[in-house]
Amino acid sequence: MDLGAATHPGYVRADNEDGFYASGEHAVFAVADGMGGHECGEVASHLALEAIIQHAEGIAQAEPTALPAQLHQAIQDANAAILSQTVDQDARSRMGTTIVVAAIHGDRLYFAHIGDSRLYLLRGDLFTQLTRDHSLVQTMVDRGEITPEEAAIHPLRHQITRVVGGDDYISPEIASQALEPGDLVLLCTDGLSGVVEPDILRGILTGKGTCQEKADALIQAALQAGGPDNITTVLLAYQKPHPKPEPPAHPFPHLSFRYTVLIILLFLILSALGFGQWSYTHPLFEVRANAQGHVELYEHWVGLPMLGTKQLPNTRHIAIPLNEVKAYATEYGDLEQGIQVKDRDTGDQLLNTLVDNATSALLDHAKQAVEDGKPADARALIARAKTLGADPGLVQQIEKMMLKPKSTPDISKLHILSPLSMP
Repeated sequence: MDLGAATHPGYVRADNEDGFYASGEHAVFAVADGMGGHECGEVASHLALEAIIQHAEGIAQAEPTALPAQLHQAIQDANAAILSQTVDQDARSRMGTTIVVAAIHGDRLYFAHIGDSRLYLLRGDLFTQLTRDHSLVQTMVDRGEITPEEAAIHPLRHQITRVVGGDDYISPEIASQALEPGDLVLLCTDGLSGVVEPDILRGILTGKGTCQEKADALIQAALQAGGPDNITTVLLAYQKPHPKPEPPAHPFPHLSFRYTVLIILLFLILSALGFGQWSYTHPLFEVRANAQGHVELYEHWVGLPMLGTKQLPNTRHIAIPLNEVKAYATEYGDLEQGIQVKDRDTGDQLLNTLVDNATSALLDHAKQAVEDGKPADARALIARAKTLGADPGLVQQIEKMMLKPKSTPDISKLHILSPLSMP
């Protein structure tokens, strides 16, 4: 596994409250961004990462169905470790950390996060943010109050709504993603994602070099953008493509000159026929909504309009309603007008990404419904998430939450936790 990691305090802060853990042996990775000022932020991120390290071997050896619970427990232990250091309510309100944890098991990536540290996946030219920020502006985007572009420059964009160390019980968001050879997985703090444009990040990741060289280049990009915050990144390649074998120096060493000429002529004829056929039949691919309001993948032939447009089978065998996934396609284009993709695999990946994002949102809303005491709403959201292929382990976690009786809070111990500003 090709692996790289780097961190830098930036140009504004004297101390680095970020931290990371990257274990190629256990295939467990984490990034944390502490908060609360000097010492508090460093202690919070350090304690959180120590808890992840203690769970690394268990996460590596866990069965796939148990991995969500393992990740959930690791973050709960990180939360408890930070709370054990806060001696009063005032300290608790000032000390915490974001965290994103990822683990590879077989050909699947499992991940959990709290806060606005992020996890990205690069597959070919498709660069996707797998996590959703737990921030005030993301909530505003989800409600339709502002656009993602407005959120990127909003003055409150650094205020987060969930933090490790902020309460006795925290609710991390947990999900999984299938991996393919050549995939790049990026974990980073907002010192990178908050100052460097996604197109620049993708350009660095698609360039040449090892994961360590690319991780260093990402740090330099954030510094060139001003380096206003601590910067941390962990980058790994799931599997590097095997190099193509070199052709033999003498392909026909034992054939006579006559046979060699015939073979060359035959090769030229077949090549010309193949090129001609490709020129007229090479299809274009497009993801768009059909007349029934479902999102599908289509192919059509520019050179042969008489063949019309063909709808390709849905690999998930699930009808994907436009109204459920439209919000997650804005960074790629307009589904009603059609989004061009380079090939069928990329189209399938885009459809899967849209469904995964919609499923994640449904489970997140179901979890919130449980916390709000609305079990009927939660069951309806879970049922819909199941029809979209939700991870059984995640569904089981929420269903367990529904069975757990809610305790009456001790009013004398309640306190108001103001939104924390990221350093």
